[in-house]
Amino acid sequence: MSKSYFISGGNRGIGFSLVKTLSSSSSNTVVASARNVAEAHELKKWAETHSNVKIVSLDTSRAESNIAAAKETAHLLPQGLDVLIANAGIAKSAMPVLDCSDELYYDHFTVNTVGPIRLLRAFKPLLDQKPTKQFAVISSMAGSIDVISRVPMPLSAYGMSKAAINYLVKQLHLELSSQGYKCVAIHPGAVSSDMGKEAMESDFLKNLSGNFSFITPEESASAINENILKKMPEVAGKFMSYDSSEVAW
Repeated sequence: MSKSYFISGGNRGIGFSLVKTLSSSSSNTVVASARNVAEAHELKKWAETHSNVKIVSLDTSRAESNIAAAKETAHLLPQGLDVLIANAGIAKSAMPVLDCSDELYYDHFTVNTVGPIRLLRAFKPLLDQKPTKQFAVISSMAGSIDVISRVPMPLSAYGMSKAAINYLVKQLHLELSSQGYKCVAIHPGAVSSDMGKEAMESDFLKNLSGNFSFITPEESASAINENILKKMPEVAGKFMSYDSSEVAW
């Protein structure tokens, strides 16, 4: 069955791999966003050979940018949107809590926590047009209080912002399920994306690198699609790992 998707941060890493995975079916339409479309070279190259991929500009940290992207998407998808994927995020705080600056906390919460809220608020009218009404957030196991208590990695602002968005996904599930919405938080795995590699550059995480088994963005995206996106009615309201296991909040 054909579906329409919107993916924030679709120009690199997991987001770009999701674009490629989902658009591999010609019946799907995928709208991908990039903060700077002019520099999204790989995404533009993919769209040139896949007519079912469209690109819009979006800075998730700015409310007006989300509204503008939703309006542009409405022209591209006049029948509405099936699946909204909040993928855009930052990870720049691999340090102890007290060493992380106020600015880093603000930056992470603006993008990782409030960003998906801005996105859903702007795109909800498009989702309301279709019966599917699916909202997926690319979160992280770093936001699981259960996991972090057993593997104390000092991810400070990043982990806190992901724990907060996990809470919000659960709250959205409780608030919107009566309207037919299906919301899920997703742990994409330890992914060898640009952001994942940057995080591993911290001295502390380098020392823990032996505990991680990295997967490629393509492997993560394929597993997310098969194990979560295709099973949204079953996983709604949960924190799911790419490998189909459920993660403790």
